[in-house]
Amino acid sequence: MMFRSLSASAAAPEDHPAVPAILARAESLFQSMKNRDYPAIFPALSAKSRETIVAETASALAAAANQTPPAKATAADTPSAPAKASPPDLEAVRREFIAGGPIARDYWDAFLRRFDPDIALEHSRWEIGSVGKDRAEVLLTHHGADHPARLKMFLEDGGWKVGLVETFWSR
Repeated sequence: MMFRSLSASAAAPEDHPAVPAILARAESLFQSMKNRDYPAIFPALSAKSRETIVAETASALAAAANQTPPAKATAADTPSAPAKASPPDLEAVRREFIAGGPIARDYWDAFLRRFDPDIALEHSRWEIGSVGKDRAEVLLTHHGADHPARLKMFLEDGGWKVGLVETFWSR
């Protein structure tokens, strides 16, 4: 009886037919961030990333709207003053991200003040990690780093999406 090692019989991840699409989607997300192409960023993200970003943004906008300034009489204290605008609901925030509107621009501008997409695009080595039927990982190793970041990718609605939240948000 002969036993073959699993690694000897299994195809290498880089040989998986989905690899070009996985790498292209990851690269296109970072390119969209670099170019500040706000409408292109949101659809490149996984469903969980999109929903988390929308929920966190709507929550932050609601909290900001509920903060009251220090006690000082203003026109808003008078009955004839217009009511304070309510924060946008989840669907309005989602539409803003899809359209790349002002809320999305503010969000991504703040995000990009802390994250430089060139770190991934120009200063990291890219390798394919594991590839499954509907999940994959892209290994991004910044020059000089000992360990790669494992960019999680998900096959959703017929295309590969970047798990930004799944990769970078703390648990």
